Amino acid sequence: MALFSKTPEEIAAKRAADERRAAEAAAARFAASPAGQARTAKEEGAKLFQISIDLESTSARSSLGMATVTRRSNNHTQMLNEVEAEGWKFEAISTTFIPQTTTTTERWYTNGSREATSGIVLATYVFSLA
Repeated sequence: MALFSKTPEEIAAKRAADERRAAEAAAARFAASPAGQARTAKEEGAKLFQISIDLESTSARSSLGMATVTRRSNNHTQMLNEVEAEGWKFEAISTTFIPQTTTTTERWYTNGSREATSGIVLATYVFSLA
């Protein structure tokens, strides 16, 4: 055999190690997901499961006496279905706006100022055992 050639056993061992690493990475991604957290909570005997996720973010700008707001919404339907598939029943949602930045500009044509606030709308979902 050539100097840099690998034996079939070495090739098989490398392939098995790669597959094992890929499986471990997939398991870690699932464990970090809302469905994975729900499964862990159920296995630990929890009666309630709560998770908070960004529902919407806003970015705002204020200039020349005008304020503009851009919104980006997140769809949580798939995540909610995945948590329910783990044996949980959706019970309630609560939302909170968390401001991150505020910009103010003076109106040049009238008295007063205009304010624009950027932030996130945080949704807190509560589930009970089904």
